[in-house]
Amino acid sequence: MSPTMKTTISVPFDLLDDYFSKMDAAPVGGDSIFADERAKQRHESILMYAFRKYRAACYHAGNVKRLLGDAVSDTDSPALLDTALLPDGAGAEVSVTRTADPFVYELAAFFEAAKSSLDFLATASCVYLKGKETDSIKTFIRCAKQKQPGGHVFDVVKRDVVWLEEVRAYRHHLVHRMVITASVGEAIQRHGKLVKRVKHPVAVPKSTPSYFPDTRRSKMIQDRSCLDCTRSQTMVQHADGSQEIVDLSIEYSPSKGYAEISELMALHLQRLEEFFCNIIREIEKLKFVKHD
Repeated sequence: MSPTMKTTISVPFDLLDDYFSKMDAAPVGGDSIFADERAKQRHESILMYAFRKYRAACYHAGNVKRLLGDAVSDTDSPALLDTALLPDGAGAEVSVTRTADPFVYELAAFFEAAKSSLDFLATASCVYLKGKETDSIKTFIRCAKQKQPGGHVFDVVKRDVVWLEEVRAYRHHLVHRMVITASVGEAIQRHGKLVKRVKHPVAVPKSTPSYFPDTRRSKMIQDRSCLDCTRSQTMVQHADGSQEIVDLSIEYSPSKGYAEISELMALHLQRLEEFFCNIIREIEKLKFVKHD
């Protein structure tokens, strides 16, 4: 199934709202996870922090969709496509690219928000587990991989551990180790009266590499190195033996190891929403009591 930017904000919000309603009636002291009413307020706040960071990830994903809608490249060589300048039977192609740093800024902010949401979910869930303290999803990943007791909360983490590590790694690289680059552009083909104009997809690494070149040389070849291009043309042969091109086709797609940026973000956003909802469902089953 190809990912889309669809998310259902009401689902995690409704789950939280139901959880908070039950929390209001939860006892304090004894075996409860709440020592007093202030502990309830803190727990609610942390879960709302997680939700707001999830909403921030939605916001940055939405910004990328808007940027894609605004990314219109203007060719600097319209005369090259003027059929009056083309010899009979000749064709022309123009490809224009330019850097698109705002896409990368949004991608970095997206992964920062997603990772922060996961950290807050781990912090909120940890109050249910005796002997556990954390403010990072990293602890839950380690505990799940070591098969430490943690009830169904760690089962949720275990099912998504590969994805959780991907999010942490991508965010860590973008924030601490490198700045990747991206570009927008378009290709225009013309042959006679046939014109095809195709936008380049904004391609980014599926998983952040350990090194991403940002040199003068890389800027000259990078736009083509992350995109595959397929060209074709359809010809007919007339009764007099002459041939005529009746259709042109040009298509760009991300190369191996790359993904279109909005599709990558949509996939991770969908996984974040599912993880968020699954965690809330599991801690609700614990009925506000600490567990081994």
